[in-house]
Amino acid sequence: MSDLIQYWKDNHEWLAPLLASLAIIGGGLAWVINLLKAKPDPGTAGVDLAIKALIARLQEKMGEVADKDQQIRQLKETVEALKAQSGPGIAEAMAELATGNTAKAEAIFRRVIDAKTEEGGAAYKQAAAAARHLGALAYLHDTDKALVAYRQAVNLDPDDADGWNQLGHLLRRIGSLDEAVKAYEKVLTLGNQVKDKSVIAMALGNLGNVYQTRGDLDKAEEFYLKSLAIEKELGGKEGMASDYGNLGLIYKTRGDLDKAEEFLLKALALHKELGGKKGMASDYGNLGLIHQTRGDLDKAEEFLLKALALHKESTVNKPG
Repeated sequence: MSDLIQYWKDNHEWLAPLLASLAIIGGGLAWVINLLKAKPDPGTAGVDLAIKALIARLQEKMGEVADKDQQIRQLKETVEALKAQSGPGIAEAMAELATGNTAKAEAIFRRVIDAKTEEGGAAYKQAAAAARHLGALAYLHDTDKALVAYRQAVNLDPDDADGWNQLGHLLRRIGSLDEAVKAYEKVLTLGNQVKDKSVIAMALGNLGNVYQTRGDLDKAEEFYLKSLAIEKELGGKEGMASDYGNLGLIYKTRGDLDKAEEFLLKALALHKELGGKKGMASDYGNLGLIHQTRGDLDKAEEFLLKALALHKESTVNKPG
């Protein structure tokens, strides 16, 4: 087996999704697969260096694309959330966001937080809402500022599940997994208190994500299955697709490729029904990895190229 084949086998779990996610690379995926099929001479000294150079470039570009994609998505979600709300500073902040001036919008929410905190009493909830808005905007570019804002939000309004959920996301982002678990467990408690099954399912799925990150696959599977059961009851297809996909990754990690394929195909079917191209791209990419692991490079190429095409479609003409 060539050095290139071995390098692919050693690194395919992150290399293939990376290639499948990069619209800016264009023919990079096909190029690598063609090299694999060609089975170059193991003695070709430049092959391994060339692949490593490509991977380094892809890693750099992947970081740029992922960061920009996250920023655009978070900004859109924040603006949409603000449109549906009323309260101190909303209209003024929206006017600044319309011009792209997030710094001024953040400053407006900071003033509201300070003023409403000083008022005390019932105004604490308004201060907490402003802190969540500030956290959502800071999430785009400043993790530390976002953490401060969401910590302040949950202190001012500890019964708001969204504040705890976003705090959990940030803690998981920085690797504070024990604190992330506590935040998501608080979401779960709040959901149980008001018997809101959608909040309960969300908390269970996020707890599964943390345990999967930790490598505790049994615990992660337990949470995903509980989340999936509730999502099925609610008819929440987006949540079901996420749970199926995560369960597929667990079985793939365990080496149970048939079970992994079963769950990923279920996720893919739901993402197709929902028209979610990013989800479809992820599912096709992971299914491609399964075929690659089985040694079926033609099928792997088919699925990974589908993933790349869908990612291109989902990012074309995106604002920002």
